[in-house]
Amino acid sequence: MGLTLKLLKLKNLKKKGRQKLFVIPYFFTFASAVFGFFSVIKTFEGNFVFAAYCIIFAGIMDAFDGRLARAFGSSSYLGMELDSLCDAVSFCFAPSILLYCWYFYQLGITGIFVLAFYLCCGLLRLAKFNIASVTNTQNVGFFVGLPTTLAAFLIAQLVINHQWLSQRLFPFLIHPYGITIFAAALAFLMISPARFMSFKKINPRLSILGGFLFLVLFVFSVWQGVPLFFFGLISYILSCILYFIYSEVYAN
Repeated sequence: MGLTLKLLKLKNLKKKGRQKLFVIPYFFTFASAVFGFFSVIKTFEGNFVFAAYCIIFAGIMDAFDGRLARAFGSSSYLGMELDSLCDAVSFCFAPSILLYCWYFYQLGITGIFVLAFYLCCGLLRLAKFNIASVTNTQNVGFFVGLPTTLAAFLIAQLVINHQWLSQRLFPFLIHPYGITIFAAALAFLMISPARFMSFKKINPRLSILGGFLFLVLFVFSVWQGVPLFFFGLISYILSCILYFIYSEVYAN
């Protein structure tokens, strides 16, 4: 009997401890939005590379908030709505402003139309994800449509490494038509039925290893000026698209 009471007290203490820590995921959620806000400010100041890095840091914050909420048992509809609103700021609005001030202002009404389309597709992607989460129709193994975070990462990497990419591998990125098609393709992928692999259910040890490798690659990429993340994201997106096409053709 005494042992049972001690176990109940210990369980209650753990529960109270988790309740006190429930605000930590919200800190990361709001930090993501703040980095998106910083990105817009730096864009208006003309510091486009710094603005792009702010979007990347916003993505890192966004990667932590959901995992921490599940770890502390504080997942809620409020957290989901806050996360979605912050994603709209950091991964839909901020990249659109960055692209316009960095390059697309030269394209006139065409540039405005393409970026407005990108913004709307990103918002639609977030809304569809929320509906799938509420109705429990979201498959944890994959995302339907390119996540807004990854699309924003690609844009940030494009801004940071544009000169390297356009001069060595992708010369079409220095032409208005090429970069317009690139932005429009990202917008279409966000609302497409293509499935992209999710890593939410990955083993915690592998998650830690992945985070360490991410840090190493990030430092190496910045130090050497080689767009490793850009190549990694492109490889991931193309492989998922090819697998989706193969699975659709094979299924039929």
